[in-house]
Amino acid sequence: MKHDIVSTSRRDFLKNSMLGGAAAIAVTQVPAAVSAQTALPVPTAAPAATPRPAAPVQPPFSPIDSANSPMGTAFGVKPGRVAWAFNSKATNWDGVNNAPGWWDDSNTHPELVASMLSGSIRSVGDSNSDKEAWNKIFIDFNKRHGKGSVGYKKGEKIVIKYNLNQVHNNDGKSNDSYIAPQLSQALLRQLVQQVGVAPADITVYDAIRNVPATIYDRATKEFPGVHFVETTGTEGREKAVPDKSKPLVFAQGGLTFYLPTVVTQATYMINVAGLKGHTMAGMTVCAKNHQGTVLKEDGSLGARDVHPTIAVKGGGRGPAPQGMGAYNGLVDMNGHPDVGGKTMLYIIDGLYASHHNEYRLVADCKWDSAPFNGNWTSSVFASQDGVAIDSVALDFLRSEPTLKTIVTGAVDNYLHEMAMAHEAPSKTVYDPAKSGKTLASMGVHEHWNNATDKKYSRNLGKGTGIELGQCEDNLASFHCKRQLSAQVRR
Repeated sequence: MKHDIVSTSRRDFLKNSMLGGAAAIAVTQVPAAVSAQTALPVPTAAPAATPRPAAPVQPPFSPIDSANSPMGTAFGVKPGRVAWAFNSKATNWDGVNNAPGWWDDSNTHPELVASMLSGSIRSVGDSNSDKEAWNKIFIDFNKRHGKGSVGYKKGEKIVIKYNLNQVHNNDGKSNDSYIAPQLSQALLRQLVQQVGVAPADITVYDAIRNVPATIYDRATKEFPGVHFVETTGTEGREKAVPDKSKPLVFAQGGLTFYLPTVVTQATYMINVAGLKGHTMAGMTVCAKNHQGTVLKEDGSLGARDVHPTIAVKGGGRGPAPQGMGAYNGLVDMNGHPDVGGKTMLYIIDGLYASHHNEYRLVADCKWDSAPFNGNWTSSVFASQDGVAIDSVALDFLRSEPTLKTIVTGAVDNYLHEMAMAHEAPSKTVYDPAKSGKTLASMGVHEHWNNATDKKYSRNLGKGTGIELGQCEDNLASFHCKRQLSAQVRR
């Protein structure tokens, strides 16, 4: 459902969010004078109507695990590393004008975004060049998946999952929040020019939404042959088709889904998510991005059926919230060998973070927390570890004052379940492909020491958890650098 959010103030929005409405984010209150118009005349004032009880207000998210207490197994060339590229100059949209809007190159600067992505890839691949970083990333992934010490081979297909949840037509020239066209184009250039992938071997998809022209037109002009798969299959796009030979079976709820053929036929996957809170799940980043992957047998979307297994927030019309130590469908969804098993890189587009999954981009989406300080988040995150990158995203989201009533509930339950999938706190046996083998740890989870220092265990020179690699805010020397441990600085 779409909503006209442009006229909603931040104060109104936060108040409405506290009411817990999972679908509605703007509440119209009827003034008392209007209600009185229909009342029968009486000699004395009518008694006040009994107010409708509000949904319980959940407190801001607070983790049950102590800071810098990693769990699970870290992955990557540099295990557990999450690259964070921040450049405040990359975004300068005013939050109002749509002629042109945020998606235009005059408001989101392609050369700066490309440099941010380049720096992130170099950090993840621990290299001084894009080409070598990609090669190390592919080699690391293939070694961990029993293919030997080999890089990308010509002809291998790569599928890229974009979060296009708010896009319901092929235009895209609106305040809808989706993957930035500038980041999309930069990623395609990296794959074609640095990795050597033929455009025809690349597919971008969101199986249940539309691919906007703002992404499609520039991509197909520069790289004819790139495939775009979505829900309609119109205007040059291809329609997502379920592969019924490889079901994805949830451990609870009796749910079985199917993956698009472009996913099952690919050799590698790249997961490109947005940076948002969520009205039901508390946040939506890489793991939840695959709500746009799962299909029913007839090809219709399966996302709604997943909701009861991932809800952590109460109130409104949504399903009952789950607490820590509960089964979570995101584990099965991402643990399938054709989904998480093929994902060699995770990227979060944090150029323009929005309040949540239904909230369109407007000026009040700017963040108050440091280093954003009342501006757009202007960030790109990348990692080989899907649990680590979502854990970092959660720490950023929960530390933003404007999201205190959005990021609530047991938001990181799925991260605990993923990190400890082999010994899940819920005692669930996760085996989405029905292979007879329980999933192993899907990555490493921990929370940073505090929102000021933003340091994880590896940044502090101890532990086997996450390392946050920060990037310089300078185009002339834009590269990611490792945060030196406290021990090294001393």
